[in-house]
Amino acid sequence: MTTKYRGLPDIDTAPDVFETTDEPETVLKPSDVRPGDEDSVLKPVSEDIDAGGLPSRRKAERVFARGTRKPELSTLSFRPRLPPLSRYASSSSSDTDEETRLPRETAAARLRRLKAELAEVEAEVGSSSSSKTQSVSHERSGAGKRRSVLPPRQPVDVVSELANVRERLERIEFNGLDVGQIEAVGMEASFEWRERLDKLVASENRSEEGKVAQPTMVEQRDGSLSDIDKRLAMLEQAVGPITDRLDQTSSPLIPMLNKHDHLLTLLTQPRHLDAISRRVKLLLVDLDRAAAASRRTGPGGATIPQQSSEKAFTSLSLTQGEYTQLQSLFSILPRLDPLLPILTPLLARLRSLSALHSEASEIAVSLQGLQSRDKKNAEEIEELEEVVKSVQTGLDDAISVIKKNWEGLENRMKGLEQRLKDVESQI
Repeated sequence: MTTKYRGLPDIDTAPDVFETTDEPETVLKPSDVRPGDEDSVLKPVSEDIDAGGLPSRRKAERVFARGTRKPELSTLSFRPRLPPLSRYASSSSSDTDEETRLPRETAAARLRRLKAELAEVEAEVGSSSSSKTQSVSHERSGAGKRRSVLPPRQPVDVVSELANVRERLERIEFNGLDVGQIEAVGMEASFEWRERLDKLVASENRSEEGKVAQPTMVEQRDGSLSDIDKRLAMLEQAVGPITDRLDQTSSPLIPMLNKHDHLLTLLTQPRHLDAISRRVKLLLVDLDRAAAASRRTGPGGATIPQQSSEKAFTSLSLTQGEYTQLQSLFSILPRLDPLLPILTPLLARLRSLSALHSEASEIAVSLQGLQSRDKKNAEEIEELEEVVKSVQTGLDDAISVIKKNWEGLENRMKGLEQRLKDVESQI
């Protein structure tokens, strides 16, 4: 066995059959070479090869997307499309890829574009009718092989839908952006289209008249605020309570409504309703008694003799005093009727007078307080005057004492000087 494998290399030291020598990586661009990479081999760059970067995606779509195939009728959809993901250019794009923002599309331009797109769609529908028939035949041939579980699709008449859209667009014509012409033409269209047109025109006018509209809006707002009082007064005259002309202090509408609402809530309670019903019954009974008593009086106003009246009183359970009181009340009623319209303004005047009296009493109290304060101030002033007088007398006494002391001091100084002179003469 040893002689058989003697010529073979050792397994541990022999090179692996599958191992290959390391080759240096080729560099595609000269800019990829780093100063530390010594093993990298530069690939020769030809002058015919453009070393610049690739164009951006938008630029490529703008140049090369013109010849793209239109979508087929089966995949055609009128649903609004979502905006593309790459809406804004990336930061890595070059400076030449920056595009200026397009101006805002007006309503007239939008309508013209819709009409042009509608014409293109109709042309595509007419040209793709053959492809539609082929697809339908293909579906029928495939129906035998495999039956679908889903319900059959309802066919959509695209041509009729496009015709309806064309009719709606033809009703709307823009010769100019005049609001009057738009309203005149929009009378034939439906209410929905009219609202849409009004919104479009309002958005355009808003962009053009933004600066001018600010002062006008402020003026309109002030005018509307000034008209609120007039409108409220007219509303109160139309809906408010009817009062006499003499009543000039009529209460406003909203507090009166709140008061009536409160009274209604109180009166609609069961206990109040029971009390009202009892009072009404008693009043009806009293009225019946009064009517029966008035019928039994004579034609000339004289009463029936005493016997019949006593029977009536016993039957009606009324005494002579009550009967006389009722008669006096009935005699007062004709005098009270012409005074009823004056009661409401009279009550208002009385209320105002009571308010004035209360204010006058408050003013009298304040005046009394002021008088008491004046008396206190006068007393304090008198006390201060006495104090000032006492201070003045004290100052006068002090001045006289100081003068006397000064004179005595001068006399002593003179005596001292004389003594000093005598001492000097003796020396």
